[in-house]
Amino acid sequence: MIREPRSVFVGRHRELALLQGLLEVSQLVTLTGVGGAGKTRLALRAANLYAETSGIDGWFVSLESVQDSQRLPRAVVRALGLADQSARDPLDVVVEALRDRPTVLIIDNCEHIIDAAASFIDELLLALPDLTVLATSRRPLELDGERVFAVPPLSAEPIVGPTHDELPDAVSLLVARARAADAAFELGPHDAEAAAELCRALDGLPLAIELAATRLRTLSITDLTSRLSSRFTLLRGGSRSAVSRQRTLRAVVDWSYELCTPEQRELWSALSVFSGPFDLAAASAVAEGRDVLDSLDELVAQSVVEADPETGRFRMLETIRRYGRDRAEEDGRWPGLTRRHLDHYAAVAAESCDNWYGPGQAETLARLRADRAELQSALTTASAIDTDGALDLFTNLRYHWAVGGFIPEGRAWAARLLALPKPSPVHRVPALVNAAWLALLQGDLAEAAGRLDEAEEQATESSLTPERLGTFRVELHRWRGTLANFAGRPTDAVREFEVSIRAAQEGGHPEEALLAQFQLTAALSHLRESGAARTASEALAYTETVDDNWMRAHAQWAIALAAFVDDDLDAAERHARQGMVDERGFDDPVGECLMLEVICWVEAERGAAERAAILLGATDARWRSIGSAISAFGPHLGAHHDRCVATLQRLLGGKGYERFFARGGHLGPLEAVSLALEDKPSDAGGLSAREHEVAMRIHRGMSNRDIAEELVLSVRTVDTHVQRILGKLGFASRAQIAAWYEATLSTEPIT
Repeated sequence: MIREPRSVFVGRHRELALLQGLLEVSQLVTLTGVGGAGKTRLALRAANLYAETSGIDGWFVSLESVQDSQRLPRAVVRALGLADQSARDPLDVVVEALRDRPTVLIIDNCEHIIDAAASFIDELLLALPDLTVLATSRRPLELDGERVFAVPPLSAEPIVGPTHDELPDAVSLLVARARAADAAFELGPHDAEAAAELCRALDGLPLAIELAATRLRTLSITDLTSRLSSRFTLLRGGSRSAVSRQRTLRAVVDWSYELCTPEQRELWSALSVFSGPFDLAAASAVAEGRDVLDSLDELVAQSVVEADPETGRFRMLETIRRYGRDRAEEDGRWPGLTRRHLDHYAAVAAESCDNWYGPGQAETLARLRADRAELQSALTTASAIDTDGALDLFTNLRYHWAVGGFIPEGRAWAARLLALPKPSPVHRVPALVNAAWLALLQGDLAEAAGRLDEAEEQATESSLTPERLGTFRVELHRWRGTLANFAGRPTDAVREFEVSIRAAQEGGHPEEALLAQFQLTAALSHLRESGAARTASEALAYTETVDDNWMRAHAQWAIALAAFVDDDLDAAERHARQGMVDERGFDDPVGECLMLEVICWVEAERGAAERAAILLGATDARWRSIGSAISAFGPHLGAHHDRCVATLQRLLGGKGYERFFARGGHLGPLEAVSLALEDKPSDAGGLSAREHEVAMRIHRGMSNRDIAEELVLSVRTVDTHVQRILGKLGFASRAQIAAWYEATLSTEPIT
């Protein structure tokens, strides 16, 4: 058995199981990972388990103190206890000693003499077919037949097990090492999440967690977490038996830094400007546009940067990022890095806005969501050094906020940035207009009105170019129309929308008319005007020419609303469902909720009460997630919603409605959309809501007289409803109605 440290080994059950499988099928397994990830400790335990299971010998060779690659073979000879003083080649000595002796050999810390280590291991494996090598290195050896196992950080997430008191591996390690430093240490009943948060902040790195544990002798978990901005001075000490470079967190990362070339070190510092995942274009931008691919590839190989092949993005652990930032600040490079970071993401935002209408909208939103952390950082930087730049960045993120589902976040930034001193009206006016849109989407009509009034006043007094002034007029009248519509003044809304549409089309920007066109149809529907769907249909036709799915979906919604108001339930459902199909991939909560509302109203009118209540519950949860509600979009839509609720409560009863509504609240956005789009498991047979009520009571075994008394109707009216139900369903008896209801529309809980 290879000697392991006396401290208790914690967790890593999954990793050990995977390594046993790899060792059984491969002669060479290399554990890679950033410094402090626990490669050596894991290798020791894995090798011992494999040796014990296989009945073979195990040896450990540390290359840490070997700085001259020429001395590597002799270091292996000494580690194996081979007292050979002859002039023979050390490789021959090792081969002779291990020949015919199945062995697992750990060769630890190969990274600083990687070429020599790879060459020596390759020759060993060629000469010894019964030898298994388990190497540890911050980068792969890149040998034929090598199986690379990237050692992951310890998890700080709760373990799902048979008991409720199982701690995550990271927290278990923290507790074990804290108790080793202070036998009286106990993790309080309310400290588990704080401990998990500490471990997450330490990136789940075992070494960082072990060093942090010694600080728990004098600091609480919360206090320790709050001090991690100075982690490299805070996390030092540890076991005296540890090698010198593992006595402090700084020394461990220093070791990785020294192994890098000057170009790689410079890129490491540059990449530390990113708060979250980043792509290759962003990496090149902060590195002053240089070709960084080779250096980035080396940093990935050395476990400094993590790559995600599926997304094409990269990330750094917070400890590694913090180290790079310290280096950049020491070298005076940090201000330049943050400026280039800001410029890059300002360009990303501008592109997303300028090229919004047309194909690629879903991909644009997905990219902005992926860049969310960096956009936040860029806004923070701009708010400190460039007020006008910050306002422009906020404005250019309009679709990220309003369509991407970050409305509360956008409004918070609006309040913060519009309070900055000395803005230029040229930049402040568009930001005010954008802030008004976000306020409207949450039903804050007073704030929206104030923002629009201020924008109009400043636009009048400022020297906007004719083009900017034209764009402003289109948006001002559009959002004033929206404000009027949401305030229950559809006549005023119609007038404002018509002005906005005309200004956009006469200005040569028909795409900017689309938002007003579909809303004009909504306003005309509220007025119950004939032909209300015309302008939305025109918008729909235009979207077909430019392949714009987002506005196509909203035009479909407006047409669906007009059809619903005209009692054309089939058309209303068809257009609302098509709108949801057009918006697939957008994750646009406002659009999805508006279309779900119409589908719920249609289902309620048809008597499909359970399905409607479930969808309404899902829609309510989605509204709440963005801090809005259907009532924010005006009293007319709110009235349709309220009638739907009243109908469902009448059909299902108060408790039944609440049961199905609550069930819908547990659906995720994708589940709700899928439910709305899937073929209905039941068919209401074209029955009206009242006919559905009658059929439900026939199913209960009630006579026509009993039904009349309960629904406060005349017996003759109930007789008429029964005859219509029989005719619609093609049945000849009440028993058939009852059986049909049992099979298709029973209100028993859905399993």
